[in-house]
Parts: sequence; C-alpha cells; structure tokens
Amino acid sequence: MNKDNVKIGKFNDKHIAQMVELCKELVPGECSISNFEANYNKIKDKDNYYIVEASIDDKLVGTAMGCIITALVGNFMVVENVIVSQDLRGLGVGKKIMQELDNYAHDNNCEYSILVSSGFRKNAHKFYESRSEERRVGKECRSRW
Repeated sequence: MNKDNVKIGKFNDKHIAQMVELCKELVPGECSISNFEANYNKIKDKDNYYIVEASIDDKLVGTAMGCIITALVGNFMVVENVIVSQDLRGLGVGKKIMQELDNYAHDNNCEYSILVSSGFRKNAHKFYESRSEERRVGKECRSRW
C-alpha cells in the first residue's frame, strides 16, 4: 500500500466489516459487526455526526468520528474512535483524518473540539499533543486534548 494514494472522505457503509477489523487492532475482542451496524444505522443520517474514512485502493486504513454538540454558548465537536492501521501509523494518515475533522468542525461553527481517548493509548496521546498547536477549529479556539 502506498500512503500517497490515501483517500479521505465520508465513511462508506460498505466498509463496516473492514472497520470492525480495524477496531480489533485497538480493542481486541470487543468489536462486533452487529453492534457496529446497529449503531451506525442510528447515526448515519444525522447531520451532527461525521465519520471519516481513510482508504487506499478501497481498503479501509483509518477512521475517526466527530460529533457536533450544541451547547448554550455555542457548538463544539467531540472526536472519538480514531484508529489508523498499525502498519501505516506515523506516515501522515492520522494527520489527514484529523484535518478532515477540523474542516468539519470549522464548517459547523465549532468553537473547539474535545478528544475522547482511553488512558492506555499513550502513543495516540503523543500524536494528539503534537498536533494541538497546528489545529484550527472555530474562529480562534484550539482543540482541547
């Protein structure tokens, strides 16, 4: 796979089985296709959810989900389920996924975004922290990690 051929865009539901396999890299044994399908069907048509996919030659290699929350003082985005295939980590795929979510947040007038991540994902946390200075969300606020 050539990382230069990465396509970033809205998640295509034909990739649900591949997403389950990708999820197993993150939380082995805790991903079920029936749960994914059920939850995906609940949110796929809601405008405040955006699931990003990164694919190479129609193979899912990364994903993340952003959810726009409307609070009394304005909008913000919650980012979760960020996964990049282990063999492509460190090659810019995650950065492209996060940029797509930043654009979505900006287009939806978010003042900031919040990342949800499990405590054991130390390498992921380093990635998020390294990106915190270059992120653009809303007018002037930065993402909160």
